[in-house]
Amino acid sequence: MKYLAFDIEAANGYMLSSICSIGVVIADDKFNILSRENIWINPRTRYNLNGTRSNVGIDLHLDRKLLNSSPDFRRVYSRIKRLLTDKQYTVVGHAVDSDVRMLNKACERYRLPSINFRFICSQLLYKLYKGDREIKGLSKIADEIGLTFQQHNSEEDAYASMMTLKYLVEQSGMSVEQLMDKYRIRCGANENFVMTRPVSFIGQVSKKSVTQLAIAHIREYVNAFVKEGNVGSNVSSAYKNKAFCLARSLEQSQSQELYDVLNAILRRGGHYSARVLKSNYYVKYGEPTLQDSMREQRVRELAEQGLIGIVTIEDILEDRL
Repeated sequence: MKYLAFDIEAANGYMLSSICSIGVVIADDKFNILSRENIWINPRTRYNLNGTRSNVGIDLHLDRKLLNSSPDFRRVYSRIKRLLTDKQYTVVGHAVDSDVRMLNKACERYRLPSINFRFICSQLLYKLYKGDREIKGLSKIADEIGLTFQQHNSEEDAYASMMTLKYLVEQSGMSVEQLMDKYRIRCGANENFVMTRPVSFIGQVSKKSVTQLAIAHIREYVNAFVKEGNVGSNVSSAYKNKAFCLARSLEQSQSQELYDVLNAILRRGGHYSARVLKSNYYVKYGEPTLQDSMREQRVRELAEQGLIGIVTIEDILEDRL
């Protein structure tokens, strides 16, 4: 597995779509840097380097002549999408929520499809590892880990984010995956312009709470999908008026398989339900977890009465119902 760290800067803090640079740093599984660059972008808007507050004086290290001669976001979109969606990379950013919001706004501005990808946040991981009550900016973290970098330069910020991740792995003696498991961190995701923030479920010992959060996210995604007018589009109405409930492990996975299944159901006119008794079909997911097993016992009882059908992910994706 390789890592891709990215950072985005906007030329006008009042206009999130005014992306002027995207820093991209790629490293191997040992955090050896393979490449690093700043992708300069013509923001095609008025520059405002004070962010959203007067007289902050943020130095983005911009060369306006260079930017004005650079391609606009529309022309670099395909390359950015390829990088962020490449399955060989674990994508990381620092306070990455804001970067994803800027991406979404730029895509909307130029009427481009959403860039759907998953990501982790080095700021969140650092906070949890250090046991801090508050999150820290890159400059503060850099001071603590002995890193010198040029803040607010996209390439440099992406590099600092990558080095933060490297520091955490080396200091903890754990892999990124193990750190994510230890702190019960859910990856962030961007799907059809709906962003799910990376969060930790530490302190939420109730499995019920985790399930409720997952269901709320799915409903948010479904509502956005419906609003986009995709329901029943381009496929068929084969699932019209049919409700589908999912294995708990699939609901909580935030995986590409989850979104593929939801998309297939919705595009064929079906809808998602969190309740077994309100559903026509139950979708199994791999080896059942303890939660799945308990739920599937009830599903089997209903299936024996002819009240629900049991299907697999493959059945949905290949339309075998």
